[in-house]
Amino acid sequence: MQPPGTTADPKDGSARPLVLVVDDRGDVATTIAAMCRTFGFRAQPASNGEPIRLLLERHRPDCVIVDIMMPDEDGYEALKEVAAFDPGIGVLLMTGHGDTWLRMGVTLGRAQGLQLVQSAAKPVRVDDVRRFLAAVSARRAAG
Repeated sequence: MQPPGTTADPKDGSARPLVLVVDDRGDVATTIAAMCRTFGFRAQPASNGEPIRLLLERHRPDCVIVDIMMPDEDGYEALKEVAAFDPGIGVLLMTGHGDTWLRMGVTLGRAQGLQLVQSAAKPVRVDDVRRFLAAVSARRAAG
């Protein structure tokens, strides 16, 4: 099933929205990127080696799925970078370290001015990704 708003955008000619998936484990980033593709999104997996700011500038994603607990630049730092780059970019935070970290991340994202920030416990469920991507599509369709 393809979420609404994923067809070609007449304003800029882009095809489908792009998800940037950042995790220090490349296999996790690749798997979640593949999941996003099943919902009609383009997806770019990235490991934690490159600063999020450079990834945002290079790929200009519509949304970001990011692990909170990473060795170089954690998900909280990524929230700040996304908010500074474009607060309209949706963010899905994920971690396997408990709900407290997720709640803190959502609160921090909102405090940074992000317009769409959600969370998902690892292992990430398909429904969590589907719900997030549907919210991204709805925001994109609303303009």
